[in-house]
This record gives sequence, C-alpha cells and structure tokens, in this order.
Amino acid sequence: MPDASAPPFWESWAGTAVMPAALMLGERAVDDMFGRTGSMFGLWIPGVGRSVMVRDPALIRQVLLASGDVVDDVEVNRVQEPIIGRQGLAVLDPDGNRRLRQIMLPALRPQSLPRMREMTESLARRVVDGCPAGEPFALGPRLRTAMMEAILALTIGVDQPRQFDEWMGALWQVFRRAVSAEITVRYMLRHVGGIALWPSFHRRKSECDGLIYAEIERRRRRGEDRDDLLGVLMRARDERGARLTDQVLRDQVMSIIAGARTTTATGLAWTFERLIRHPDALRRLTAESDAAAWGDATLGPAASGAAASGAAALGAAPARGGGAVQEGGAMPTSGAVPTSEAMTAIGSAADAYASAVCYEALRVRPPVAFFGRQVTQPFELGGRVLRPGTAILVHIRALHHDPDLYPDPAAFRPERWLARRPGGYGWMPFGGGRRTCIGDKLALMLMKTFLQVFTRAATLEPADQRDEQIRWRAVSNVPGDDCRIILRPRTPAEHFSTPSTLPIP
Repeated sequence: MPDASAPPFWESWAGTAVMPAALMLGERAVDDMFGRTGSMFGLWIPGVGRSVMVRDPALIRQVLLASGDVVDDVEVNRVQEPIIGRQGLAVLDPDGNRRLRQIMLPALRPQSLPRMREMTESLARRVVDGCPAGEPFALGPRLRTAMMEAILALTIGVDQPRQFDEWMGALWQVFRRAVSAEITVRYMLRHVGGIALWPSFHRRKSECDGLIYAEIERRRRRGEDRDDLLGVLMRARDERGARLTDQVLRDQVMSIIAGARTTTATGLAWTFERLIRHPDALRRLTAESDAAAWGDATLGPAASGAAASGAAALGAAPARGGGAVQEGGAMPTSGAVPTSEAMTAIGSAADAYASAVCYEALRVRPPVAFFGRQVTQPFELGGRVLRPGTAILVHIRALHHDPDLYPDPAAFRPERWLARRPGGYGWMPFGGGRRTCIGDKLALMLMKTFLQVFTRAATLEPADQRDEQIRWRAVSNVPGDDCRIILRPRTPAEHFSTPSTLPIP
C-alpha cells in the first residue's frame, strides 16, 4: 500500500471553496472542480473536517463494499441526529440498523399497503382541485404538504383534518429550521454548543415528540393494534423478547417523516419541473395515463378489461376493443378516475413510462446532494491512502451525469429506462449500500401516482421556460423557484386527444 498521501495544496484550497461557491452559484462550481480533478477531489468542510468528494462508480463500489472496520457508515449520518434522534435508523450501528430494517421493510412495501394507492390517488386529486387554474403558482409547497399528509397516514394513521393540522403545525416548525442555513452553521459549531444551545428548535422538537409519545400511550391504554408503521413497531420484539422502547419508536417515526419530506416531495417537485419543460415526454406520459385509466388497445386485453371495469364503475360505457368510450357513454371529467381495483389489475406494464420519467428525473435532479462514509483505518481509494477521520462524500448528481454511464447526461430522456431498470452503482438517488433509503419503493409509488393523476386531470406548462436553478438547502437540492407551473383543467374531449399509441423512439 502506498504511503498516506494528501491532495495537492491547490486542490484542497479550491475544493474547500466549492461548498460556499455551490451555495451561491449552484452545481456549476462542483462540476468545474470535478472537471479539473477527475473522479475525486479533496476538501475541508467546517464541522466535518478533512474530506474527499467522489463521483466514479468504481470508487463508490469500493467504498460501499469496504469492511465496517475500515469505513464507518454511521458517523457522517449524524448530521441527521438533531431531527431523527440517537436511535434513528440512519445513525444506528450496523446490527441495530439491520434488525430494525427487517421489522420495518414489510410495512413500507407498496404491495403491503392495499389502501395506500387509493389514498394517494384521492390525495392527489384534492391537490389538483385546490390548485389555481390558468395562473402561475409554486407547486412545491403543495407537494410538501401532500407528502406530509401521506406519510402521517402511513406512519401513525393520521386521517382526520383536525389531527393533520395539529401534527402539521408542529412538524412544519421543526422542518422549517431543519432545512435552513442556520442549522448548517449550527451543525458546524455543534462541538461548542451550536445545536445544544438552540432553545427555539428544541422547544418545537419537544412539541413533536409530545404528539408521538401521546399517540403511543393512547394506543397502549386502549389496546389498539393498528396496521400502520407505528403499529408494526409496537408489536415488534427485540432478540430478548422485549418490546421496543418509546424512544426507539419515536426516532423511527421521525426518520420516516424526515426522509419522505426530503426525498419524495423534493423529487416529485423536480419531476414536474423537468417534465413540463419537455413537451414530448409530457404528452407521452399523459397518453399512457389516459390509456391506463380508460382503456387502450395498445395495452392488451388484460389492461383493456381492467380499464373497462374502471370505466363501468364510473358509469361509462365500456369501449369496444378497449378503445375510447363509445358515443353515448359517460365521458370522464377532470375529477373522474378509475377504481383502484382497475388500476391494480392493469399492473406495472401500464405505467412503464411513468416509472421511466421518475427514474430519469431522479437521475438528472437527485433531491439529496450527497451521502457519506468515514474512514476509521488507512484506506486506499483512487491511488490515495485516506487517513482515519476522513469523510468520503458521494456526490450523487455528478455520478448521475457521468457521460460514460449516460450519453448526453444533461438531457432529460425517460426513454433511457424503458429497456432497463436502475441498478448497480450508477443510479443512487436514495443512497447506497446497507443505508439505502428504506422507503425507496414507496416513494416511487407516491411519485408515479401523483404524475398519473395530475396528467389525467390537467394540462401543465412552466411559468417560465428557463430551467429552475438547483439550490442547496441543508443537504438537499431544491428547485430554485419551488416548481412554478401553470395548470389548466382538461376538458372531457381532451382525455381522448392525446395519441393512443406510444412508440419507443
């Protein structure tokens, strides 16, 4: 093994300047630095210390497969600890993380949540109906509220408006601080009281904790056994047969809520931002959504039959041959949707393009800027030996824009994913290794459902044709204008004006 080596002085100096430059200039500063150094560069980050930023999939694979005795996957994640707590999934030791993932994963699989799709469709329709028609507005805040409502229903069964308002009020105060520039500065100063001496944050966090603990106590007192995530966790037992502590329950609830707010809501906002600036992709997705909902011969007999059943449930006359509703039948309106049974029967073949749109949006605009590991023993990476204490940061967007992996990487082309699925070490919007986001499949289901409902109900266009800039907010990449769009409800005739065939270019 070569001697421990440090990056050249100019690289460390320039790399350190990348972080503040990216805050002001956007991702161009990071791209320029990788352009000068190749697949990895060194930097120093206040509060984190000596670090390297990487984008090469071979190096990332080496990091993620390294022994836990050499590369630690906990310490860098402690930036989340003020929100998710010391027992949160992201900051648990590997054994504790594995045990809790085994408990939680079944509850977070979309197929394990038969009512989740139906609830998500209903929620998406309410969001569409509440949007202003024909005038510019920011969609991002509405998506964040909607994702919070969906995840509160999933995790703790909040399903009443009054309940939701109470929870949302408390959570909004915490997350408003959690994504602010202030928490970044305070985290850098955490060793001198930056986080501990923050009374307004801890007061708001205590309000959220009080709601969670009160719900746990209420269920125990009444003997309630519910099928939401909190119910699954409350039924679980550790290796000694003891139930999980209230602190562990609280920290997992906050972990899922925080993750959904960051990845799902921001990822969905970016998906709309990209889609409305690519009319061909938007038309194709709209055609697929209409075909899945109302029947189309190109989807085959099973899909057409399911769609016909959904149309019949809405009072529409089933189409002959799976085509458009025949003359005299009820025409769909912007608020009309097929039954959830019909959509389930159609299956994933009918939403292939919606899946591809999500994959591609998460590639070109990953909602999380980077994820990391920390070296605990000398570790050779890319011809350098990293000293213990060095943070390794995987820059997700730079990885996703590797031209060797994705020809013309800046282009938004959902068709990339029609013949393959994401995998390996080249597509990592949900992180990687054993710390991959536990709710990744649920997030994709939520995103696809919102896209399908929105495109069936309305025509969408950008408020400004220029791309929205990528802004860093804590560790997130957010649309600079919060996804400003113009939405117009579709007329009944427009449901059948999109092409019924979906040729692959």
